[in-house]
Parts: sequence; structure tokens; C-alpha cells
Amino acid sequence: MEEIEISARGMRFAGLADGQEDRPLVLLLHGLPRNSWEWHHQIPPIAAMGFRVIAHDLRGFCDGARPEGVESYHLDEFVADTLAIADELGGAGTPFHLMGTSIGSSIAWGLAAKHPERVWSLAGINIPHPSAIREAMTASQATAADQGERFSYFREAAKEGNERAMFERMLEVQGVSRVESEPYRRALDSEEALRAIFHWYRALPLWSRDEFPPVAAPTTFIWPPGSDNVSRASVDAIANWVTGPYRLEVVEDAHQPILQAEPAKLTELLLAHLARLSGVGT
Repeated sequence: MEEIEISARGMRFAGLADGQEDRPLVLLLHGLPRNSWEWHHQIPPIAAMGFRVIAHDLRGFCDGARPEGVESYHLDEFVADTLAIADELGGAGTPFHLMGTSIGSSIAWGLAAKHPERVWSLAGINIPHPSAIREAMTASQATAADQGERFSYFREAAKEGNERAMFERMLEVQGVSRVESEPYRRALDSEEALRAIFHWYRALPLWSRDEFPPVAAPTTFIWPPGSDNVSRASVDAIANWVTGPYRLEVVEDAHQPILQAEPAKLTELLLAHLARLSGVGT
């Protein structure tokens, strides 16, 4: 595994990579308040299956890709970054396997829904398809109240000046060990960085009502109920928003960031997801 820098859309994205450059591409999207280091347990085993694996720092999370303004953190901008990075790595229009966790899962669902020709397969972790969440929020007062309460922390996360407190609180609640979280503290230890990464929450009203069609790619969704920020109704609704082969994996007694909390189990599930594709993009 090596550190890399990718130039795309006039920005420079830091990241981690492994595998031969001529192999099929797997892109990994991290969560918040973390960065590409979140995937360090999974990158080498996925590469060993015969893939070129790239986990890049999302916009806001690295010095070279930190534009100003809340509107710069609309989900569509993250999607465009990911597509441009794939183009840079594999050539224009290159399809790829896509995996995402937390906010990276939201980005991955949005990309796979709106650009189906680019995605060979999808693995989402913890956060469901945006339309599944909306379905749960509108199905009944009970399901709306349940999911709404689970997302109540969004209000605090969106407040200006609250970034460092939220950063520390999130890491504490997520139970990331000091060794596992130190790369996040180093990379994001500035007011500029923290302000930028929490623009994700400020930008939610700009895109959360957008239309997201069903995903056609073979899809696995991995849910750690212990994170407690996603309702069962939202998870159950995902099946209505995937038209390709779909598999739900529930990892009981696990919480986010599950890639670090249960690294062996998550690696096993992701490798099994790729192994089931029967030659798709391999």
C-alpha cells in the first residue's frame, strides 16, 4: 500500500493505493470525521484479489482539494470528483467497482443511481440509498419520527463554530482508538479543515430532496445496527431502490466506523461481495 496524489478537476486529492495499475479499478469512499486511512485494513486484501484499489480523501479532507463555500459540498460535487478521479486513473469513461461508508456511502449511492454506466458493482456501508431514507421518512409518522430522531445530530453538526467539538464528540462516540484515529487528528487539525468537512451537513438541504433513481449494479449493503443512526425501516426500504442483484448483510453488535471496529469481518464481507460478481469487471 502506498500514498498517492491524484489531480482532478483542478484539485489535488491525497489517497492510498495498492494493486497493479492495469487491473480493474475499485474506488473506496471514506466517512466523516475520518479520511482515506479508514480503509487501510481492507485495501491490501482487495488488491490481492487482483484489483487496483484507490481510497482518496474526499474534498475538504485534504489541503489540495478544499474549495470555499457550502455549495461546493453538494453531493453532486463529490460525485463529479469521483468520476474525474476514475477518468484520471483509467481513462475517460472507465467503469469501476465502488464502495463507500458513512457519507461515502451516500456519495456512492448517488453516483451509482445517476451514472449506472460507470459502476460495475456497489457496496454501501451504514447509510442507505437516499430514496430509501426518504421512503422511511414519509411512510408513516412512526417511521419518520424514528429516522428523524436518529439524524437529530445533523443540527449540531451543521452549526458554525461547533466543528471541533463535534469532531471530538464523533470520534469519542465512534470509539476509534487513539492509534486508529491519530491519522484523522493529524490531517484535520486545523480550523480550515474542520470547517470544510462539516460543510457536508450544511449542504444537505441543497440536495437531500433531489431525485435518486434505483441502482442497477449488483449491490451489497452492510449495516451495523450498533451505530444507531439508521432505522430498520430505512434499511428495509433499500430493496425497493436496487434493481440489480441485492444482498443485505447485518453485522449485529457492531458500530461505525465498522471498517476499523470489525476489520476482519468487514474485509470478509467485501471480498465475498466481489467474489459473487462472476466476472463482472474482473
